[in-house]
Amino acid sequence: MQTQATVDHAAIKTGQLLSIATLLVAQVAGNWEFVAALAVIFLLTAVINPLGPFVLVYRLLLKPLGIVRPDMRVDNLQPHLFGQAVGAASAAIAAFALHAGYVYAGWGLVWILIVLTAISYKGWCIGCFLYYQLNRLGLRGFFAHKPTDKGVTLGSRPRK
Repeated sequence: MQTQATVDHAAIKTGQLLSIATLLVAQVAGNWEFVAALAVIFLLTAVINPLGPFVLVYRLLLKPLGIVRPDMRVDNLQPHLFGQAVGAASAAIAAFALHAGYVYAGWGLVWILIVLTAISYKGWCIGCFLYYQLNRLGLRGFFAHKPTDKGVTLGSRPRK
């Protein structure tokens, strides 16, 4: 019998808000380095989740101070990590485009990231959706975890 895992969605939502803030600061400052830094943050979070910078801000600062309360839900962490990897690749491409002088393409990608992250904050994550679509196609290994709540649309935040 498989036990059900839980994920703290407050940590995820904190990361989403900080990601949007970082991208907006990058846009206002006209600085591609902020976008590159966000790509590194996404990659660290995807590969070593407990050491992800935004996870640490939540866990070591916001949660102990009571600014953000935990929001534990029956869920798998893997789709969220996959979403972080998709975000890392997207932000890296945007940063490269900006650095290479493709300003419209780079900032266009940044705004796509902002919109998709805002949608994710509201409850539907494209990275999670892609993860489960790949699972449906029969990919194994990294894609071994299926949604635990069958009543929720793929990519949507699980109910409490």
